[in-house]
Amino acid sequence: MLPTLKQYDSVIAAKYLMALANKQGIVLNVTKVQKMLFIAYGYFLSKYNHVLLKESPKAWPYGPVFPRTRNKINYGTIISIADNDFLEIANDELVTEVFTDIINKYSGYTASQLSDWSHMKGSPWDKTIKQPGFDWNQQIPDNFITNYFLEVNV
Repeated sequence: MLPTLKQYDSVIAAKYLMALANKQGIVLNVTKVQKMLFIAYGYFLSKYNHVLLKESPKAWPYGPVFPRTRNKINYGTIISIADNDFLEIANDELVTEVFTDIINKYSGYTASQLSDWSHMKGSPWDKTIKQPGFDWNQQIPDNFITNYFLEVNV
């Protein structure tokens, strides 16, 4: 049976990811948050055919980016897991589990390594920037993301 899946504001999701990491004593910089959020987005698309966030990733020069999270979060602050903004998302056991797994698996990689991974040949970002008429800040198509994450072990 499929779990009940919800969609979340990307800024709340990014802050929650940071708070979960902070709870473990891990500080995530902007690049790591962007790449880990992209991994979570791809995981939910490929595993549940579900769009996790109300914002789609865009192709920026440094890889997939959720522009609202890039512009509306102060990455220099420590965010508490007890923040009232997290009441809904923190009660989503699946999201919490997936975010925690992603933190545990990918927080040891450098921002450069995660960025290099997101730029690999055949990645959703790579396919997007090679489309005819491509412009920076173009949405990375969900089907590119789904197909890619079906093939990689997240």
